[in-house]
Amino acid sequence: MSAERPPCEQPAADDDLVVRAKTDPGSFGELYDRYYPQVARYCLRRLFDRTVAEDVVSEMFLQVTRHIRQFPGTTEIDFRRWLFRMATNAVNAHLRQSRRRQELWDAAARSRHWERSGSSHPSSAEHEVLDWPIVYQAILEFDERDQSIVMLRFFADFQCDEIAAVIDATPGAVRTALSRALSRLREKFNPVPVPASSLPQTERGL
Repeated sequence: MSAERPPCEQPAADDDLVVRAKTDPGSFGELYDRYYPQVARYCLRRLFDRTVAEDVVSEMFLQVTRHIRQFPGTTEIDFRRWLFRMATNAVNAHLRQSRRRQELWDAAARSRHWERSGSSHPSSAEHEVLDWPIVYQAILEFDERDQSIVMLRFFADFQCDEIAAVIDATPGAVRTALSRALSRLREKFNPVPVPASSLPQTERGL
């Protein structure tokens, strides 16, 4: 039996699988199994309500099945970016329609779900110097574009060029927005800084 892959590690790209998935339900099912947990985690971290997140993800994947034949990409990297673009748009649309910001603040203050739901949460050492529910509340004060950038970088492990493809921006614009957002967090929580180990690589050394 092969060694178990760490949860945060991406599987090897399977471009042929993406091409087959456009016409073969079995291949699409493989992609669904591969990406559903990642997308669900990302949506949960932005919505703080498991039932709501599951509803948003289910509706999003329904749209994916309807439009997979028209998906213009040919690689798994293309597919991942397309999938998270749809997830980001679905989350942002839900937040705009429901006007739930205060509810999210309250949920963030209560929530500890990231401590139980996968490897994308901060390490225990970081928990010693950061109150992550409060950090989440601060992130919710950002506009939806900056929220998307920060959450994709921290909790979907996207690089700046990938985030740029998801939100239809340039990598330079993403780096600038990310740097600005992290500066706001550092200022807000000074003298307790955001740990360097949790910063995007671009912020540790541009």
